[in-house]
Amino acid sequence: MAPKKTATRGLQQLKKELEEGTFRKLYLLYGSERYLIRQYRDTLLSKLVNDGDSMNFSTYRGAAVDIPTILSDAGTMPFLAERRVVLVEDSGFFTKSVDELTDALDSLPDTAVLIFVEPDIEKRDGFAKGVDKRGRLFKAFDKAESAFCFDAPDESTLTAWISSKLMETGKPVEKAVPTSLLNAVGTDMQTISSELEKLIGYTMEKDAIRVSDVEKISLSVVEDKVFDMIDAISLKNTETALYLYNDLLSLREPAMKILYLVARQYQILLAVAQMRTDNTPRESMWKLGGFKPFLVNKYLKMAEAYTKKQLLAANEACLDADGAIKSGALSDQNALERLILELLAL
Repeated sequence: MAPKKTATRGLQQLKKELEEGTFRKLYLLYGSERYLIRQYRDTLLSKLVNDGDSMNFSTYRGAAVDIPTILSDAGTMPFLAERRVVLVEDSGFFTKSVDELTDALDSLPDTAVLIFVEPDIEKRDGFAKGVDKRGRLFKAFDKAESAFCFDAPDESTLTAWISSKLMETGKPVEKAVPTSLLNAVGTDMQTISSELEKLIGYTMEKDAIRVSDVEKISLSVVEDKVFDMIDAISLKNTETALYLYNDLLSLREPAMKILYLVARQYQILLAVAQMRTDNTPRESMWKLGGFKPFLVNKYLKMAEAYTKKQLLAANEACLDADGAIKSGALSDQNALERLILELLAL
């Protein structure tokens, strides 16, 4: 029986082939983990295409990609090179019938390398698959053993990956740091990678990397997401606001922490609205309001969406939610969700 094709096997098999310098005529990189897909796409291209060689490399992106053009490029003989490489990203071909492309795969010359990058598509209500495994095109790539799936690693794999990255600093790392980072930012590898860079930079002058360091840098991630959610609420964009709220929950943020940050945002908006009425200079607003100077214009725009009465009501609603939690009348999550709906209704 053939081994089951899994995300891990896809990654390990492709990694092994790239290290050995073994290349295929066809590649399909797909799955939910965009960070890994981009990483292996870039590695493939670095090994297949010489720097600056536009004669033997073509790239296309999006649903408007023309199949005859792709096939024509792939069928063109390379110029002073071993291969002609064509990269196609986010085409959507693997979710519909494209017989013209499927039928032509077997006739591609041995000098051609055709790479498709089709990650899952992010939508407001979740993700849509970038490939349909029932389609002829996917089956053709699968039969050629050229379909490589990259789905999100499990938490133990991510923890090991984070640990290996932190070990490269040469500093002692508290044992709980990788788990703490996962709890703070979630399991998306691109987000983790960005936060790792921040963590390493933040601890550059320190003798070790500690959980307290993670806590200090991760708060900004949550604050940014809460800010975006309040912005969506001010625009009465319910869909986006609820999407961002669910995103915060996916980061395992306690509802009480989110409530505190929401309340703080509305306190700032009320203060900004009052400062605008008082003709306070913009260069003084951020100091008086206790926020970053580059956010002045954004807060002013958000405050314009409310009357002063509405902002007072929003602050009162935040206090009521806090009181409902502390009195036991509502759970923290129920109180927060009710608050968000109340704010959207202002």
